[in-house]
Amino acid sequence: MKLVCHIGTPKTASTYLQETCQLNKDWLVRHGILYPDLKAPDANHITLFFAAASYIHDFARHYGLHTPEDVVRFREEMSEVIGRQVTEAPDHIHTMLMSSENLTGNIRGIEGVRGLASLLQPHFDEVRIIVYLRRQDSAMLSMYAEYMRRGFSGPTFDQFLDRQLGLDTDIPYLDYRRMLTNWIEVFGLESITVRLFDRAGLRDGDVLVDFLAQVLAPPELDLAELVPSSESNVSLSAPALEFLRRLQPFLPFRQEGVENPERARLQDRINQLPESPRPELSAAQSARIMDYFRAGNDWLGRTFFPDRNGPVFPDRTDLPVQGNMGCIELDDFARFTAHMLVR
Repeated sequence: MKLVCHIGTPKTASTYLQETCQLNKDWLVRHGILYPDLKAPDANHITLFFAAASYIHDFARHYGLHTPEDVVRFREEMSEVIGRQVTEAPDHIHTMLMSSENLTGNIRGIEGVRGLASLLQPHFDEVRIIVYLRRQDSAMLSMYAEYMRRGFSGPTFDQFLDRQLGLDTDIPYLDYRRMLTNWIEVFGLESITVRLFDRAGLRDGDVLVDFLAQVLAPPELDLAELVPSSESNVSLSAPALEFLRRLQPFLPFRQEGVENPERARLQDRINQLPESPRPELSAAQSARIMDYFRAGNDWLGRTFFPDRNGPVFPDRTDLPVQGNMGCIELDDFARFTAHMLVR
């Protein structure tokens, strides 16, 4: 059996793709694809990351993983789960499909990639890796919005850039050359499929159609019976993000080392804050980000898109001199506060 392992990256519609696969398991089975149950509570196969990583993530502790010995036992359990589903799959199943953006977002270096390979390769005749890459200025803006929405931290966007473009970055996977080099070394260049998360480069301008074309690889796709997920990540307006940034010191995601129940209680209200005006970078902010990653992106083009005319991520000419990050009117602040307080 072949394995197709989708590894993200974060903020490239991974949740949407996973939820759609979960909703359409029978459809996939009819096409010879098995989307397995991997001991995870939702459609994201995050347990692959827990079993493969060279460290214990905070989220793994919810699975009872506190020591290296716990991880070894969990990896053995995961191997048994995978092996059993391969063995029990109907005869016409030719491919297993797994998906977790945590495999790029959190796995930290080549040790985790090697751990994943040692978990997966014994069970499959072939392992193919699919990854979607988003231009870094857009990805970084989206990640900042997630930090504000969840209350992870409270810097201004420029302060956020200072950290993420430094050595102590939270999102090292945006260095695509560094990240992909690890996967190439472990799985081989011929096993890696790189797709650009850009409507112009996606099949039919649709990430779901593009994704299924990579997994099924038929000349034509009949998606008439497929039911796309209605789930989508929440997008908040630039003023809402600034409101949450200023709120964060008083209502953080964590308090005294554990998840803050007051923040959790208000999360639905936070998710209902306005979506427009959409956050927009300034031309200078975009240039700063893309210049930082330019050498790696040039490598990306040479390695995976040698026939492409021009850079993988062209310079943007549509951005304003002054973006709207960090801007909020007093009336908006009062309105958002009332939304959070009134039951």
